[in-house]
Amino acid sequence: VQMDNGSPFYGVSVSDELWGSTVATTTSDSDGDFSQTPLYLGVHSLTYSKSGYFDTNMEGLLETDGQTLIVDSVRLLPDNCTSGTMSGKITNAVTGDNMSGVSLSYTIGLNKWSGFSYFGDTDTSGAWSLSVNQGWYTIKSVKSGYYYGYHNAFACGNQTKQNNSLRKNLNEGEMSIVLRWPKTNPVTAIDLDAHLSIPDNDSTGTFHLWNGAQSGKDYYIYGANDNVTLDRDTTSAPGTETITITQVRSGTYSYSVHDYTNKSNSSSTKLAQSGASVNVYHNNTTTTYNVPNSAGTLWRVFTFTTSGGLSTT
Repeated sequence: VQMDNGSPFYGVSVSDELWGSTVATTTSDSDGDFSQTPLYLGVHSLTYSKSGYFDTNMEGLLETDGQTLIVDSVRLLPDNCTSGTMSGKITNAVTGDNMSGVSLSYTIGLNKWSGFSYFGDTDTSGAWSLSVNQGWYTIKSVKSGYYYGYHNAFACGNQTKQNNSLRKNLNEGEMSIVLRWPKTNPVTAIDLDAHLSIPDNDSTGTFHLWNGAQSGKDYYIYGANDNVTLDRDTTSAPGTETITITQVRSGTYSYSVHDYTNKSNSSSTKLAQSGASVNVYHNNTTTTYNVPNSAGTLWRVFTFTTSGGLSTT
């Protein structure tokens, strides 16, 4: 749990409901962390409460035995916030092009999957806006031929650049990895880089792909493409980086996120405060990872093998 400026928030009450009944209550510690175990499977509704701040609701799904769910970090809004207009753009996760005609719906709370109300389509520049009461909302984006998109947005007065991107549906055997991080305060200028180690077709070694800067050169890719493309790279929030694997094969894929902006400060908490998330699209399944609340500039997100599937690292 974080304050509106991104600082860890101590003493926030967290209530957990399952099927309409409270199953646990806990409080955030000095790092803003909380945890609860064991819990039954199902959709858990979390309510965050603190005097002087608006209550905030979030949903999280526990769907397998033994699962550890790291929910998205929550920033509580002070109770002097006023209503306003949320706005942003929907873009293509691969090309970065603005997407018109995207159907948009909203619901109150974070990371919701139901209870949406339609409010309009994106215009020719991919833009959307919605005037609402102060608070956090989940925005659902739908376009034929694309995976559904969900992103969190908030109103505390007018709030711009609350963007999302949609990934076109994949063919069987393909994989796409999309890193997103929102505009936040005070970490708006952070540059996150996606890194992927892939098996080499012609040897037992691996290739390492990422976008990097070099004096006098534009951004470029290190390593061989080898059935993998780094499609999109951005250097500030709100940001999107997309990698596509056109042919998943045997061997180990390892994916990480690096805070390039603060690379020289290993104790930095800017990555933890970035609100970054990673969506992995593969065989009609979407898996989401949220950045952990810990200091450091490297987030080792997951590994993947065709025999073992996805696993955290």
